[in-house]
Amino acid sequence: MRIHPILAVSLAASVALATACAPRAAGKEARKEADARFQRTTSLVSFDQAKQSFEAGELDKARKDIEAAIARSAREAKYWSLLGRIELESKKLERALEAFGKAIECDPKLAEPYYYRGIVYQRWSDNTKAIEDYLKASELDPERIAYLLAAAEIMVAERRLDDARMLLLPKLAYFEHNAAMHELLGDIAGLSGDAKSAAISYERAVVIDPEAPLVGDKLVSALFDSGDYHKCLETARRHRERAARAETTGKRFVASLESMRLEGRSLAMLGRMQEARTVFSDTVREYPEDTGAWRDLASAALELGDLARAQSAAERLVALASDDPAGYLLRGMVAEQKGLFEEAVRWHRLACDRAPKDIESKVSLAVALSRAGRRDEAIRMLNDLVASNPQSELAKQALTVVTETAATEQ
Repeated sequence: MRIHPILAVSLAASVALATACAPRAAGKEARKEADARFQRTTSLVSFDQAKQSFEAGELDKARKDIEAAIARSAREAKYWSLLGRIELESKKLERALEAFGKAIECDPKLAEPYYYRGIVYQRWSDNTKAIEDYLKASELDPERIAYLLAAAEIMVAERRLDDARMLLLPKLAYFEHNAAMHELLGDIAGLSGDAKSAAISYERAVVIDPEAPLVGDKLVSALFDSGDYHKCLETARRHRERAARAETTGKRFVASLESMRLEGRSLAMLGRMQEARTVFSDTVREYPEDTGAWRDLASAALELGDLARAQSAAERLVALASDDPAGYLLRGMVAEQKGLFEEAVRWHRLACDRAPKDIESKVSLAVALSRAGRRDEAIRMLNDLVASNPQSELAKQALTVVTETAATEQ
C-alpha cells in the first residue's frame, strides 16, 4: 500500500518534530534534578557549618548558616530543629517554639524537636505541655533516656511521686546500667520518706558512675536518715580519702560540707564523741562560714566537757548568725557548766529574744533560773509554757524536775 505523498511529508515532519522535542524535555527534567541535588548539597554544607558554629557558641553565625540551609531546602525537619535550638540558646523562646513547630510539621516522627519544645514549655512553667512533649519524644526514640527522665523530673518537682515512679519502673530493666535513672528513683524514694530505698538506689548510681556529681552526698544523707550510721560513716570517709588522694595528684576535689557534717554526726550517734569533735574541727577549718558546722563543734565540745572550745565555737556562731538563738543557747549552757548561773540566765534570755516561740530556749531559761536560785520564777514560767504548749513533753519534764527540786530543798 502506497502512502499519499502529502501524508508522507506530514508524517515525516511529525517524526522529525517529535525527535527534536524529546531531548529538550528530557534535558529540562535532568536540569531540574541536577538543580535540586545542588540545592540539597549546598544546604547540607550550610547545615554542617551551622552545627559547628552552634557547638562553638557562635550563635549569630550559626543562625545565618542554618537560615541559608532552610532557604535552599525548607522541608528538612532537622534544619528547623537546629534553628529552634539556636533560638532557645539565645533565649528567644517564641522564635524557638515556632521553629520546633515547623520541624514537627516537616517530620512528625523526629523526636528531637518535641524534646526541645518541651524545654520551652517548661521554661514557661507550662508543665503539662512540657511533659506531653517529653513523653512523645521518648515514644519516638525510646533509646534516649534523657527524654523519659525529663518528664519524670517535672513530676518529681510537682510532688507527683507515684506518677514518676510508675513512669520509670517499667523502664528500669532496660536502663539498669544508667546512673541517672537510679539517682532519680533515689530522689523519689527519699521524698516519699523511704530513706532506706533511697540509699539503695543512690548506691547503685555511684557504682555505675563514681564521678556523678552530688550522688555521693545524696547517698551519705540517705544512709544517715535511714539510721545506718556505720555505713554512712564508711561512705563519708571514702569521700575524705578521695579528697586526700586528689591533693597528692594535683586534682581539685574537696569533701563536701554535707559529707563532712554527716561523718561527724554519725560518729556522735555511735557514741564516738572525741572522733566526732575532730571531724567537726576539720569541718569548720574547711568551711569557716558555715553556722551548722560551728553548732556541731560547740555541741560536741560541750558533751566532752571541753568548755573552752565549746565557748569559742558558740561565740563564733553568735558572730556569724546574730539572729539565730542556737549560739546564745549554747553559750548559756557553757556558762551553766562553769557554774555561772546568772550569766547563763542572761545568755538564755538573749536566745528567747531571738526566738520567742522556741520551746527549747524557754525551757533552758527556766532551768537556768532554777539553778540560779530563782525557782518560783522558773516554775511560773514552766507552768505558763505547759499551759500554752500541752503537747510538749520537754516542758512537762522540766516542770517536774524543777518542782521536785524546789520541794526537796524546802
